[in-house]
Amino acid sequence: MEEKCRSDLVPSLTVGRAVALALGIVMGAGLLVLPGLAYVRAGNAAVYAWVVDGIIIIPLLVIFGILGSRYPSAGGVAGFVRTAFGAIAGSITEMILMGAFFLGIPGIALTGANYLVYLFHAEQRGTVLFAIVLLLFAGALNYLGTPLSGKTQQILSYSLVIILAAVAAAAIIFASPHPDSIAPPQHWLEALPVLGMVFFAFTGWEMLSFMGEEFHNPKRDFPIAVTVSFVLVLLLYLGIAFAIQWTLSPHNPQTAEAPIAAILAHVLGNWSGGVVAVIGVLIIMANLNGATWAASRLVFASAREGFLPAYLSHVDAKARVPRRAIWVSVSAFVLVAILHGVRWIPLHAMFSLAGQNFFLLYLFSVIAFLKLVPNLFAAIFGLGTMACCLVVAGSFGTSLLYPAMLMLVGFTVGFLRVRSKGTIHKKLRDMKRR
Repeated sequence: MEEKCRSDLVPSLTVGRAVALALGIVMGAGLLVLPGLAYVRAGNAAVYAWVVDGIIIIPLLVIFGILGSRYPSAGGVAGFVRTAFGAIAGSITEMILMGAFFLGIPGIALTGANYLVYLFHAEQRGTVLFAIVLLLFAGALNYLGTPLSGKTQQILSYSLVIILAAVAAAAIIFASPHPDSIAPPQHWLEALPVLGMVFFAFTGWEMLSFMGEEFHNPKRDFPIAVTVSFVLVLLLYLGIAFAIQWTLSPHNPQTAEAPIAAILAHVLGNWSGGVVAVIGVLIIMANLNGATWAASRLVFASAREGFLPAYLSHVDAKARVPRRAIWVSVSAFVLVAILHGVRWIPLHAMFSLAGQNFFLLYLFSVIAFLKLVPNLFAAIFGLGTMACCLVVAGSFGTSLLYPAMLMLVGFTVGFLRVRSKGTIHKKLRDMKRR
């Protein structure tokens, strides 16, 4: 009984907390920039990119909803792949995930640190220190247990939805509309060049799959959490994108660099800078809390499966969370932030490689779906979705070397682990025969 307490997570997630986690993870730093960048590049048809990408993501979310409700696991996508194709495939997926988490999450912290530098009028060289503070804060929230981190996430995420919705509404109501701000619907094809860039804003739901084991009723609640969070995110994105095009000119330099700041400047004047900085920090804090939760569960599940040292599969008896996995994860994030500070890892590379890995994880999930849900409708649905994913993945070019190396490491570790297990089982059988 003691061993079970040490290696099993405790169901503690309600629908409300799960929706808050999804909102905090999906609504990342890109929300502050991407609507403006898309507008600059695609003109007044840019808003349709958000509509099209919202439609494209639906099949992937359906797949996540089905797999998450049927196979709830702290391993998330790796758990789906392991169930479908075995331990070696699971190990490969775990390496891809770690390659995404351990670059992307420090990158998010560094982005938030830039807002703190602005807010406190600090020197730019203090960015890494602020990033470390944000990472340690997210780690501490998770370390203290899911009730505290879950409630904090609810406050942050729902506050952000209200604040950002208010920003969009204020811009539409009080600001003077920019001439020809929205293209007629028949011009939606003009938004195609920015579809890939805008799609980055719709990534993050794959992280919710790492929390499947902690739902009270995953079969019922996981699909509900995905659906509700998707509707809220899509409405918010459309509102922000519409407000930016309604208010700003695509030729305004601030439209590409700080569109929400530009909107608030119309409404609040000189107060806008501080408000934008606070909004940015809140978005990053919500993002980091949820992402740290997901990453630590991946480390925990990988240790429980034997991919990482068993020491990390321990669940604290008091807090009922994998504290060792949390602090190992946060330590890795801090190390990467420091490496960025000494200019070993540029920020753009951190986001680019992490985003690419996350997209590949969507592809892995679709392949697992095809194996785990064997019926004609699922096959047609899954193959169509996989074809779309392969088209996008084919555009990554030489940067695919990064996940290729991670896959090789995952294959090697997984193969050795399976071989070691096979040797042990053989010895046990020989002993029984004797």
